[in-house]
Amino acid sequence: MKTVVVTKTLRAPIEEVFEAYTDHERLADLPMVISAKVTVPGRTEKNGLGAVREVNGGLIWLREEMVGWERPTLMEYSITRSRPASTHELGRVEFSEVPGGTKVVWTTRFGLENKMLAVAEAGFAAAFRFIFVMTLAQVEKRAIAASAAA
Repeated sequence: MKTVVVTKTLRAPIEEVFEAYTDHERLADLPMVISAKVTVPGRTEKNGLGAVREVNGGLIWLREEMVGWERPTLMEYSITRSRPASTHELGRVEFSEVPGGTKVVWTTRFGLENKMLAVAEAGFAAAFRFIFVMTLAQVEKRAIAASAAA
């Protein structure tokens, strides 16, 4: 099992950062994502608690369910299916107000089920770290734009 933690401060208000990050279908704006869609809407809001999203990154495909949701400070998810097959113990994104913006801490813990691929877990962890940093850069741009428009 590998644990990946990424921490970054975004120069935008917490409400805009949370909204931009949790707009699941906007993940498709990333260059490495072919498609991202909500297949089951959340209980009280489309992207919220109970929502299921599918993210197709070509070699990597994920089905994730939102299992924790405290607007605007927490989103937790569970990977329920994936390609390659994986075991997922934790998916948490925490948001907190800090001087000058919003601190985001993303933590995930996963392992690959295929023994041949398991030797490459460190590579997958590095890829997930890179993808999350790119995601946060995009989220920051959208959150800043939303804040300026408000």
